[in-house]
Amino acid sequence: MKKTNKLLSIFIVAIVLSSCGTVKNSGKYHEKKVMNTDITTDVLHADMEVDETNKISGSASASYFLFFRLSGDNHFADIKGGGFDSPFSKTAGAKRAAQYKALNSSNSDFVAKPSYTIKKTTYLLGLMTTVNVSVSGYGGVYKNFKTVDWKEYQIENETNRRLVDKLNLNK
Repeated sequence: MKKTNKLLSIFIVAIVLSSCGTVKNSGKYHEKKVMNTDITTDVLHADMEVDETNKISGSASASYFLFFRLSGDNHFADIKGGGFDSPFSKTAGAKRAAQYKALNSSNSDFVAKPSYTIKKTTYLLGLMTTVNVSVSGYGGVYKNFKTVDWKEYQIENETNRRLVDKLNLNK
């Protein structure tokens, strides 16, 4: 009986010690919305410079079984909107990976007028899917960052709106 209790306690201690581990959270962040209305910040504006003489391009591919990605690129451009938000889209990850490759190879900040070519092939009655995406467009960079006071920004917008109304440019 003592031997069984001793073995049982060693077994429990071994399980507890082996279940401990560390989790490394590198390269990830969480955006939280701050609901404090007392904090005001200036609006940040930048000029966009697009190089219209040189097109940039990138391509990526991915393989899926049902909705599970089996292979593909692990680096993605951080893009919001434009059809990239669907969690079940098999082309969204490949599009963002292709755009990342295009931006990374050209040292650009964004792709102006992106044009996507998507080739989607299904196998095994639609269970397996291969997606090949290529993107081309003009590379652009952000320059001349400046802050704009919110009140001045509103006054300028109101002045422009009145000018458009006065000259009947909105018709």
